[in-house]
Amino acid sequence: MSFDFFLPCPRGLEASLATELAEIAAKHLNGAPFTAGAQVPGGVHFRGGWAAGMAANLHSRIASRVLLKIAHRPYRSEQDIYALAVEQRWEQWFSANETLRVDVTAIKSPLRSLEFTTLRVKDAICDRLREVSGARPNIDTAMPDVRVFAFLTATDCTLYLDTSGDPLFKRGWRLDKGAAPLRENLAAGILRLTGWTAGTPLYDPMCGSGT
Repeated sequence: MSFDFFLPCPRGLEASLATELAEIAAKHLNGAPFTAGAQVPGGVHFRGGWAAGMAANLHSRIASRVLLKIAHRPYRSEQDIYALAVEQRWEQWFSANETLRVDVTAIKSPLRSLEFTTLRVKDAICDRLREVSGARPNIDTAMPDVRVFAFLTATDCTLYLDTSGDPLFKRGWRLDKGAAPLRENLAAGILRLTGWTAGTPLYDPMCGSGT
Protein backbone atom coordinates (compact mmCIF):
# COMPACT_ATOMS: atom_id res chain seq x y z
CA MET A 1 0.00 0.00 0.00
CA SER A 2 1.23 3.48 -0.87
CA PHE A 3 0.58 6.73 0.94
CA ASP A 4 0.97 10.42 0.17
CA PHE A 5 3.45 12.25 2.38
CA PHE A 6 4.39 15.89 2.78
CA LEU A 7 7.68 16.96 4.33
CA PRO A 8 7.83 20.60 5.47
CA CYS A 9 11.27 22.19 5.54
CA PRO A 10 12.86 25.64 5.89
CA ARG A 11 12.07 27.93 2.95
CA GLY A 12 14.71 27.80 0.24
CA LEU A 13 15.71 24.20 0.94
CA GLU A 14 12.97 22.46 -1.04
CA ALA A 15 15.25 21.35 -3.89
CA SER A 16 17.88 20.14 -1.43
CA LEU A 17 15.25 18.13 0.43
CA ALA A 18 13.97 16.59 -2.81
CA THR A 19 17.51 15.52 -3.69
CA GLU A 20 18.03 14.12 -0.21
CA LEU A 21 14.79 12.11 -0.41
CA ALA A 22 15.86 10.58 -3.72
CA GLU A 23 19.16 9.58 -2.12
CA ILE A 24 17.35 8.06 0.87
CA ALA A 25 15.09 6.06 -1.44
CA ALA A 26 18.03 4.76 -3.47
CA LYS A 27 20.08 3.82 -0.42
CA HIS A 28 17.57 2.54 2.11
CA LEU A 29 14.34 1.39 0.43
CA ASN A 30 15.67 -1.59 -1.59
CA GLY A 31 13.19 -1.03 -4.39
CA ALA A 32 10.21 -0.32 -2.12
CA PRO A 33 7.64 2.08 -3.62
CA PHE A 34 8.78 5.70 -3.82
CA THR A 35 7.64 8.40 -6.24
CA ALA A 36 8.97 11.93 -5.99
CA GLY A 37 6.30 14.59 -5.87
CA ALA A 38 6.00 18.32 -6.29
CA GLN A 39 8.19 20.86 -4.59
CA VAL A 40 6.13 23.68 -3.10
CA PRO A 41 7.19 26.68 -1.01
CA GLY A 42 8.07 25.25 2.37
CA GLY A 43 8.12 21.54 1.59
CA VAL A 44 8.18 18.51 -0.69
CA HIS A 45 5.56 15.89 -1.54
CA PHE A 46 6.23 12.24 -2.26
CA ARG A 47 4.29 8.99 -2.56
CA GLY A 48 5.51 5.72 -1.13
CA GLY A 49 4.97 2.82 1.21
CA TRP A 50 5.04 3.06 4.98
CA ALA A 51 8.71 2.09 4.88
CA ALA A 52 9.43 5.19 2.80
CA GLY A 53 7.82 7.44 5.39
CA MET A 54 9.77 5.82 8.21
CA ALA A 55 13.02 6.03 6.23
CA ALA A 56 12.41 9.74 5.74
CA ASN A 57 11.89 10.15 9.49
CA LEU A 58 15.08 8.26 10.26
CA HIS A 59 17.45 9.58 7.62
CA SER A 60 16.30 13.05 6.49
CA ARG A 61 18.49 15.81 7.86
CA ILE A 62 16.54 18.64 6.21
CA ALA A 63 12.84 17.85 6.75
CA SER A 64 11.09 19.32 9.78
CA ARG A 65 8.45 16.59 9.93
CA VAL A 66 6.98 13.75 7.89
CA LEU A 67 3.24 14.27 7.49
CA LEU A 68 0.86 11.60 6.20
CA LYS A 69 -1.92 12.96 3.99
CA ILE A 70 -5.32 11.85 5.26
CA ALA A 71 -7.81 13.82 3.16
CA HIS A 72 -8.17 16.75 0.76
CA ARG A 73 -11.28 18.64 -0.34
CA PRO A 74 -12.48 22.11 -1.35
CA TYR A 75 -14.19 24.10 1.40
CA ARG A 76 -16.16 27.30 1.85
CA SER A 77 -16.80 27.39 5.59
CA GLU A 78 -15.70 25.93 8.91
CA GLN A 79 -18.61 23.49 8.66
CA ASP A 80 -17.17 22.09 5.42
CA ILE A 81 -13.88 21.46 7.22
CA TYR A 82 -15.71 19.82 10.14
CA ALA A 83 -17.55 17.56 7.69
CA LEU A 84 -14.29 16.54 6.03
CA ALA A 85 -12.61 15.75 9.35
CA VAL A 86 -15.53 13.86 10.90
CA GLU A 87 -15.75 11.54 7.88
CA GLN A 88 -12.18 10.26 8.24
CA ARG A 89 -11.49 6.91 9.87
CA TRP A 90 -9.21 8.24 12.59
CA GLU A 91 -9.76 5.07 14.59
CA GLN A 92 -7.51 3.29 12.09
CA TRP A 93 -4.59 5.43 13.24
CA PHE A 94 -5.11 6.09 16.94
CA SER A 95 -7.56 5.55 19.78
CA ALA A 96 -9.41 7.76 22.23
CA ASN A 97 -6.90 6.70 24.89
CA GLU A 98 -4.21 8.82 23.23
CA THR A 99 -3.92 12.57 23.70
CA LEU A 100 -4.45 14.88 20.73
CA ARG A 101 -3.25 18.20 19.40
CA VAL A 102 -4.56 19.96 16.28
CA ASP A 103 -2.72 22.70 14.40
CA VAL A 104 -4.13 24.75 11.51
CA THR A 105 -2.10 26.88 9.11
CA ALA A 106 -3.41 28.84 6.16
CA ILE A 107 -2.44 30.85 3.11
CA LYS A 108 -5.05 33.29 1.82
CA SER A 109 -7.89 31.47 3.56
CA PRO A 110 -11.18 33.42 3.62
CA LEU A 111 -11.97 32.12 7.12
CA ARG A 112 -11.83 34.78 9.80
CA SER A 113 -10.54 32.73 12.73
CA LEU A 114 -7.99 29.94 12.55
CA GLU A 115 -8.56 29.34 16.27
CA PHE A 116 -12.21 28.54 15.62
CA THR A 117 -11.24 26.34 12.67
CA THR A 118 -8.81 24.48 14.93
CA LEU A 119 -11.63 23.86 17.40
CA ARG A 120 -13.87 22.54 14.62
CA VAL A 121 -11.24 20.06 13.44
CA LYS A 122 -10.62 18.95 17.03
CA ASP A 123 -14.35 18.56 17.65
CA ALA A 124 -14.75 16.53 14.46
CA ILE A 125 -12.00 14.09 15.41
CA CYS A 126 -13.32 13.75 18.96
CA ASP A 127 -16.88 13.27 17.73
CA ARG A 128 -15.75 10.58 15.30
CA LEU A 129 -13.86 8.65 17.97
CA ARG A 130 -16.74 9.00 20.43
CA GLU A 131 -19.12 7.63 17.81
CA VAL A 132 -17.03 4.52 17.14
CA SER A 133 -15.61 3.89 20.61
CA GLY A 134 -17.77 5.75 23.10
CA ALA A 135 -14.86 7.88 24.35
CA ARG A 136 -13.24 11.17 23.42
CA PRO A 137 -9.47 11.78 23.46
CA ASN A 138 -8.02 14.33 25.84
CA ILE A 139 -6.26 17.38 24.45
CA ASP A 140 -2.59 17.95 25.24
CA THR A 141 -0.95 20.90 23.50
CA ALA A 142 2.45 20.37 25.14
CA MET A 143 3.31 16.69 24.65
CA PRO A 144 0.50 15.02 22.68
CA ASP A 145 0.54 11.41 21.59
CA VAL A 146 -1.01 12.39 18.25
CA ARG A 147 -0.76 15.56 16.18
CA VAL A 148 -3.10 16.41 13.32
CA PHE A 149 -2.33 19.26 10.95
CA ALA A 150 -4.82 21.05 8.71
CA PHE A 151 -3.54 23.25 5.88
CA LEU A 152 -5.86 25.70 4.18
CA THR A 153 -5.46 27.49 0.89
CA ALA A 154 -8.00 29.95 -0.45
CA THR A 155 -10.15 27.05 -1.69
CA ASP A 156 -8.91 23.70 -0.35
CA CYS A 157 -8.33 21.96 2.99
CA THR A 158 -5.80 19.16 3.48
CA LEU A 159 -5.62 17.05 6.64
CA TYR A 160 -2.35 15.45 7.70
CA LEU A 161 -1.35 13.05 10.47
CA ASP A 162 2.09 13.65 11.94
CA THR A 163 4.36 10.58 11.89
CA SER A 164 7.40 12.22 13.51
CA GLY A 165 6.49 13.25 17.05
CA ASP A 166 8.93 15.96 18.04
CA PRO A 167 10.26 18.07 15.14
CA LEU A 168 13.07 16.24 13.37
CA PHE A 169 15.65 18.90 14.16
CA LYS A 170 15.45 17.70 17.77
CA ARG A 171 17.88 14.82 17.41
CA GLY A 172 18.70 14.73 21.11
CA TRP A 173 22.48 14.92 20.82
CA ARG A 174 22.95 18.52 21.95
CA LEU A 175 22.56 18.81 25.71
CA ASP A 176 24.03 22.31 26.03
CA LYS A 177 23.04 25.13 23.69
CA GLY A 178 23.30 28.86 23.30
CA ALA A 179 20.54 31.44 23.58
CA ALA A 180 19.44 31.25 19.92
CA PRO A 181 20.93 28.15 18.27
CA LEU A 182 20.55 27.43 14.57
CA ARG A 183 18.13 24.57 14.03
CA GLU A 184 19.87 21.39 12.98
CA ASN A 185 17.81 20.82 9.83
CA LEU A 186 18.45 24.38 8.65
CA ALA A 187 22.17 23.93 9.30
CA ALA A 188 22.16 20.62 7.41
CA GLY A 189 20.41 22.24 4.46
CA ILE A 190 22.84 25.15 4.34
CA LEU A 191 25.73 22.69 4.49
CA ARG A 192 24.29 20.76 1.54
CA LEU A 193 23.96 23.97 -0.47
CA THR A 194 27.70 24.57 -0.08
CA GLY A 195 28.50 21.28 -1.80
CA TRP A 196 30.49 20.03 1.19
CA THR A 197 31.22 16.29 1.23
CA ALA A 198 31.95 14.04 4.19
CA GLY A 199 35.65 13.70 4.89
CA THR A 200 36.45 17.21 3.69
CA PRO A 201 37.70 19.61 6.41
CA LEU A 202 35.03 22.11 7.43
CA TYR A 203 35.89 25.45 9.01
CA ASP A 204 33.07 27.36 10.71
CA PRO A 205 34.29 30.45 12.60
CA MET A 206 30.77 31.17 13.90
CA CYS A 207 29.69 27.73 15.05
CA GLY A 208 28.11 28.96 18.30
CA SER A 209 27.01 25.96 20.33
CA GLY A 210 28.01 23.56 17.58
CA THR A 211 24.96 23.05 15.39
